[in-house]
Amino acid sequence: MALGKTHDKINLLIGTILAGVFIGLRQDPFVTGSFATGWLISTLIFSPDSDLIPKARTGPLRLFLYPYSIFFKHRGLSHSFLFGTITRFVYSFLMLGLLTYVLYEMGKIKFSPGDYFSFLYYWLRAFNYEYLQYQMLTWLFGGAFLADLCHIFTDTISTGLKKLMFWK
Repeated sequence: MALGKTHDKINLLIGTILAGVFIGLRQDPFVTGSFATGWLISTLIFSPDSDLIPKARTGPLRLFLYPYSIFFKHRGLSHSFLFGTITRFVYSFLMLGLLTYVLYEMGKIKFSPGDYFSFLYYWLRAFNYEYLQYQMLTWLFGGAFLADLCHIFTDTISTGLKKLMFWK
């Protein structure tokens, strides 16, 4: 398993190259920005290793990430290339719902948790890639998903190399 700094360096290098390719191909700036944002969030804040004790660099987001470290054990679902990114997106939507509940109960917002989940349900149900907001969501998810794959691939290669070196 690679160290966190190794993951960061590799992911940031590959993410920069991919964003450069998007720019070179004259991809829509919102698409490129969404992809890069997803990549950066998945690399620096909410990675497959977020199930470990949340990192100091997450600042106030530690409160948001700590329950994730309780529910998901390391190298389990969080490292699944099929479900890891999906679980983090679902977790994020649920935590936003919890935040909505707290703020609503404190009287800080008029938007109830029921309103939030209804909006989210109908917004996702009406998914149409022709609209920019759905393109941005798709590319945000795509950036996070590919950054997660890069992370998992780095772990696999690192573990393989360590086993190879150990057996010599």
